[in-house]
Amino acid sequence: MEKGCLGALDGTYIHIRVPSEYKPRYRTRKGDIATNVLGVCDRNLNFTYVLPGWEGSAADGRVLRDAVVRRNGLKIPEGNYYLCDGGYTNGKGFLSPYRGYRYWLRDWQGDNPPPRCREELFNMKHARARNVIERAFGLLKGRWGILRSSSWYSVKVHNRIISACCLIHNYIRREMDVDPLDMDMEEQVENQPEHIDVVESSEEWTTWRDELAQSMWNARSNK
Repeated sequence: MEKGCLGALDGTYIHIRVPSEYKPRYRTRKGDIATNVLGVCDRNLNFTYVLPGWEGSAADGRVLRDAVVRRNGLKIPEGNYYLCDGGYTNGKGFLSPYRGYRYWLRDWQGDNPPPRCREELFNMKHARARNVIERAFGLLKGRWGILRSSSWYSVKVHNRIISACCLIHNYIRREMDVDPLDMDMEEQVENQPEHIDVVESSEEWTTWRDELAQSMWNARSNK
């Protein structure tokens, strides 16, 4: 995407065990008992921010709002942004795709037609760029079995384990010239400035997205 893109973010569910009285709060839409973990990564698949602990019933947008307002939470310098899917608000610091148009990578594969308008072209490029967070989650869960199934640790301890796994993931990414797990995945799947401290829709941001989509469409049409 354009200059200023710091990476991508999304939420992922990690199964945990909780006392019976807490299960309704941790139950996801699919009926699993899990914690909703916000993950933020850069273009090199390194986690730059992780917020575990929210109940599985919590919406992704609610978790993100909490991350932004925390004292030591997610900091996004003015003029920068993260890519996020349609479950988040398109607003300052968070660039989401157009709703109502094809978006997921599988929508552009096989015999599916190429983009037919600027919104679909934007969504295609957005999905390909945002895929870094999906790959980062895939590597994280692929590497640590404890994140693929429920453990008997308390919620507090399990949340610390999640954060520790992310830190070790970053260490491996930094120290290894080649991450063999990443190679396997690629064979299977194609001075502190002022920071943003709210998550809300923005007419200015929506207009900028429209302009960005139009410039992409114009560049494609001129080829």
